[in-house]
Amino acid sequence: MRTHTLAFVLISALQCAQAMEDMQKEGQTLAPSFTCGKYTTRTVLIGSGTTSVVKSNKGTMRCTVLYKLTDCSEMKMTCQKFYVDNRDPYKCKRGDTFNVKSGGGKPRAYCKRNKPNERFPVLSSGNMKMWYTPAEERGT
Repeated sequence: MRTHTLAFVLISALQCAQAMEDMQKEGQTLAPSFTCGKYTTRTVLIGSGTTSVVKSNKGTMRCTVLYKLTDCSEMKMTCQKFYVDNRDPYKCKRGDTFNVKSGGGKPRAYCKRNKPNERFPVLSSGNMKMWYTPAEERGT
């Protein structure tokens, strides 16, 4: 049984590492910033000057976001506010997890207060996928 309710606010700031003029991307239907619902799956296009803020709430059971580069060569993910409850702060195997997969690499799990930050961001020159899963969905 979970004794601590899901009470974290995740703010992922994604910015292009390449400095380019601000260009409005036509045809993009979804805003890059949003709050995850109970089950949320989104695709967000990242261009020069794009910042994406993703938040979750108490009822979020799964939130998956696929970030795709449009006119940049690289994107960077950092989290400003972050707390993902987990009793295994080293491998994130016993509780809620926040995972990020960039490029062709293996997914990296984050939990507790271990997060992508300005000093150690997640960088990607291709697509980047992030997902949050609480302990109840995984059966732990």
